[in-house]
Amino acid sequence: MRKVSFYCISLLSLLTAMVQADDLTVSSAPRSQNINQPAISIIIDDMGYRLISGQRAINLPGAITYSFLPHAPHVKQLSGTAYKQNKEVMLHLPMEAEAGKKLGPGGLMECMSEKKFAEVLQSSIRSVPHVSGFNNHMGSLLTKSPLWMKRLMQQVAAKNRLFFVDSRTTSDSVAMEVAHSEGLSSIQRDIFIDHEESKEFIQKQLRKLIRKAQRNGTALAIAHPKKVTLAELEQWLPLLETKGVKLVPVSQLITLRQQRKIALWKKKK
Repeated sequence: MRKVSFYCISLLSLLTAMVQADDLTVSSAPRSQNINQPAISIIIDDMGYRLISGQRAINLPGAITYSFLPHAPHVKQLSGTAYKQNKEVMLHLPMEAEAGKKLGPGGLMECMSEKKFAEVLQSSIRSVPHVSGFNNHMGSLLTKSPLWMKRLMQQVAAKNRLFFVDSRTTSDSVAMEVAHSEGLSSIQRDIFIDHEESKEFIQKQLRKLIRKAQRNGTALAIAHPKKVTLAELEQWLPLLETKGVKLVPVSQLITLRQQRKIALWKKKK
């Protein structure tokens, strides 16, 4: 009985998450999407401060997702361009790191009052037009705090209805679990593509991304608008479908991952 109850609760939780995802004003996975076809999403972080590289990033082929730093000088222009190209827009929300790195505008810190925390959060969200989700920029300190993550996710759940991506800047992060418990559609990063800036390393990470998607069904990567990264993606993306892998926006990847979990549960039943 306990085993049956556990499965029933898990299925109910997944179905609830899917209904919540459908309520969001973001793209959901097409009904014709084959959930058995491996799918990936790629987020380009740190958007909004460099116009030329930002435009080059947005012109990458396929359903790339772009995450903009709040209050960046080119955020309105570039997010508008991405939106016109039917590409997904996110907020790259700065959060306090263990090393005490400078956060820049819109950063969230433990020393803030609850009121200040909420004001900064909402100002950051409003600064990115067409935003449908958010992920953390840095945050190795803040994302470990159940208290501050609960305050963050409750604010977003009540006022913004965005999906959340845990960038996983620390293995001790509780951010995704808290987001899920507060009713937000959520997912975590699997692979960083370019934390080493070399052609060889980026190619290795892209191969790793494909293998992970083929093995698990879905995989999520994060990259940055660096010259070497953009050059590699410009060559690699047009060949992606020949590998039997589909590139989708992050919101669709979340839905696909949920659908696959339900399908696997039904198969084991």
